[in-house]
Amino acid sequence: MTKPASPTALTLSALCCALAVPLLVSACGAEAEPPVVGNSAAGQSSAGTGPQQTAGSGAGGAPVGTSGSAAVSGSGGGGSTGGMPETGGAATGGGGSGGATAGGSGGAATGGSGGAVTAGTGGGATAGAAGTGPDVLTEVGGPLSGQMMLCPCLADTDPLVCQTKTNGCPGGNPTDPLAGVITTDRTVTLGGDPAKLYTLTLHVQGEVEAKAYPGGKDQESSKASPAADGFSDGGKPEGGNNYNVYMARVASPAKDYFFNAVSPPGKSDHTTYGLDYTAKIQANGGTTIRLVAADSNCSMIKNCGPNNNGGTCNAPIVIMNVEAKAKEKNPTFDFTKAYNGQWISLVVTDVTSN
Repeated sequence: MTKPASPTALTLSALCCALAVPLLVSACGAEAEPPVVGNSAAGQSSAGTGPQQTAGSGAGGAPVGTSGSAAVSGSGGGGSTGGMPETGGAATGGGGSGGATAGGSGGAATGGSGGAVTAGTGGGATAGAAGTGPDVLTEVGGPLSGQMMLCPCLADTDPLVCQTKTNGCPGGNPTDPLAGVITTDRTVTLGGDPAKLYTLTLHVQGEVEAKAYPGGKDQESSKASPAADGFSDGGKPEGGNNYNVYMARVASPAKDYFFNAVSPPGKSDHTTYGLDYTAKIQANGGTTIRLVAADSNCSMIKNCGPNNNGGTCNAPIVIMNVEAKAKEKNPTFDFTKAYNGQWISLVVTDVTSN
């Protein structure tokens, strides 16, 4: 009779097999748990242990940390896309133009010990603000904005009239805007593109005597002092009198603009008018503008206001609400007091290109 197998041998064989199975399964017999894939990018990566890891730029998955390490996606990367954090590992979603920002919409995910991680939906990236172009108002209009044309009284000749030059007058044709004494002569150079034609909106304020400019286009002939509109687009100074000229001479395209065309509604006599209006001039980028205040006979009406032909200077004009830019560029001029003379300020409030 055949002897049955020893129970001891059978037990030993079964025990060895039981001990070997986990090792074999761990090494090659079991399928690894699949990584969790987020919906921000297509790639995936798994992280090892150690210090913080940083993903490179471009599309693709950001690495995820393990054992307490943090992984941060780089510029352009997606959210957490591969692997899963182990004990305490934090995955920070990022990616997007302008650099990654932690903790955006669904961007941060923290795994517990052995826990599954679900990637966020948006990556949590904040796009960088788009860069802005140059400030055209400042670049083009800045050199002109706040400029003033002054004509001070140097000596009184009667209660309503003063001299603008005391040691001889050069005189000249009153139709010439550069005749006589020039009390302001300043040239500014605009910024901008010389190939572009710009329209500059000016806020014109001041106190002046009136002058007509035949051949020009009078913008408004009904507004009264102290908000009179004296803008004339083109033209030439009237030749029948010697009242002052206030002009901006644009080099390109060449044109003269005048600012005290207050006749009508006013008239050229012993009266001054308050100005407060807006006007538009055109100029190419990079061109020059010559600002001129000229008095052909060196004699000017004092700041006495309207209806002062009775011989008493009793209503000097003070312009209210003067533009801050004019005050900023002319800190020594006291806009709160009646000026002994005449003045105009120009502030550029808008610039457009055609």
